[in-house]
Amino acid sequence: MKIDHLSLEQKIGQMLMVGFHSTFYDDHIEQLIREYKIGNVILFSRNIEDINQTRELCAQIQSQAIKYTGIPAFISIDQEGGMVVRFHKDVTYLPGNMAVGATYDPANARKVATIAAKELKALGINMNFAPVLDVNNNPLNPIIGVRSYGEDPKKVADFGVSYIKGLQGNGVIATAKHFPGHGDTAVDSHVDLPLVPHDKERLQRVELYTFRKAVESGVDAVMTAHVLFPALEDDRLPATLSYNILTKVLREKLGFNGVIVTDCMEMSAIAKYFGTAAAVVQAIKAGADLVLISHTKETQIGAFNKIKKAVLRGEISIDRIDESVNRILRLKQKYRLFENPYPDESGIKLIGSKEHWEIVREISLKSITLVKDEFKLLPVRGKNILAVSPQMMPASAADDRMLPSLSFADSFVDRFGGTRKVIPLNPDEPTINSIVAEAVGKDAVVVGTYNAHLNPAQAKLVNSLLDASKKVMVVALRNPYDLLSFKGVSTYLCAYEYTPLSVESVLEVLNGKIVPQGKLPVSL
Repeated sequence: MKIDHLSLEQKIGQMLMVGFHSTFYDDHIEQLIREYKIGNVILFSRNIEDINQTRELCAQIQSQAIKYTGIPAFISIDQEGGMVVRFHKDVTYLPGNMAVGATYDPANARKVATIAAKELKALGINMNFAPVLDVNNNPLNPIIGVRSYGEDPKKVADFGVSYIKGLQGNGVIATAKHFPGHGDTAVDSHVDLPLVPHDKERLQRVELYTFRKAVESGVDAVMTAHVLFPALEDDRLPATLSYNILTKVLREKLGFNGVIVTDCMEMSAIAKYFGTAAAVVQAIKAGADLVLISHTKETQIGAFNKIKKAVLRGEISIDRIDESVNRILRLKQKYRLFENPYPDESGIKLIGSKEHWEIVREISLKSITLVKDEFKLLPVRGKNILAVSPQMMPASAADDRMLPSLSFADSFVDRFGGTRKVIPLNPDEPTINSIVAEAVGKDAVVVGTYNAHLNPAQAKLVNSLLDASKKVMVVALRNPYDLLSFKGVSTYLCAYEYTPLSVESVLEVLNGKIVPQGKLPVSL
């Protein structure tokens, strides 16, 4: 398609990606596509009932996008794996990055990405906001953690590049995120504005290394971080709004020629300090091609109008708009969306197939990591056992609100017998005292922790159990950093994610059927 034939409205519409709230093609998305020529859509679990409904929804989005804009749409999703997924049933449940990183085999990242691509393409989704290339070297990071492959930049890059090749080699656009790096932050950009204080030398060696390798590997899209980098930007601007970072560093120094996508502009790091609609103009001036506004129709329309006004008054040149639209159209042509943007009929049989499940189960089993077993408590023996854990719940704004209900304690007792205690994330003093009293005299106590290093009362419970019994086994069901909060734990396993897949893998290790093979991707 020639850009000369597009109106200003069509061009602006190509530079926006929006979300909506229904499981069907509703008035919200219809108005945006019909009236404002919005050219791209992001899906969340709120849009998904099952695979058939999703296929129909994607097909309708495409048909209406072509009808009203003349151009097929990017349809994107955050299907990272592990704790950040938008599909929970019917599809293959993918291990997350740190679990894959614990296998120490980058080929596993490619296997996971290949499965993701084949299933997403069959559903009609052509862009995945993955892989996360943040180097997680801060145990207090509340938003990345197990979404990272680990703390070693080279290893993160190796796994990330392998994932990119698996995704893009099977017809789905990969998006390296969150540039230039969200790993060494102690604040979640969904709720505030984080800062990475390091100097340029350190940023080149750690944070930027993974993105440099992704660019060299041919990644087609990069997502920006709403994070401050004073060493790269003198003004107090997050990377998303910084010309120095997006254009000077990503475009010119790293040589990236693909599509720059912003993280959602409704996140507090942007909305609270800059205002979403005004910040959209600033992001485009900084070098962003595709601006993500995930939730609110009024904000989405406001952003469209702000961009249009900025162009008409000369604040943004039409050449700057054309530059981004050309990149977007080239990428849509590269992935053959003009030829066939619809769900891939030939891939339907692969969605949630036995073949795919066998691959992810093998990877999950290989990820389970035994950090220590000083008193040789493994495998689990006896029936007089107390199993304790929180219920699985979203631990960050990136986690899906609709993750399946799951209790490690319930799953353990169903397999081994014993007594179960499902606790709050931060149990109160009477709960702690009651569980400790019950632990006395047990053959073993098995505790599943869920970010205990960020939840002090949960850590207090474990330490109180360790004072009361020498037969305590701890399974970290998310961040492996929980060990830093415990004194004297003798048996410690890491699962890296609290999902049905990982819990089943842990149980296989606990019963002695599987020898744990995983290695820690981070230092403890």
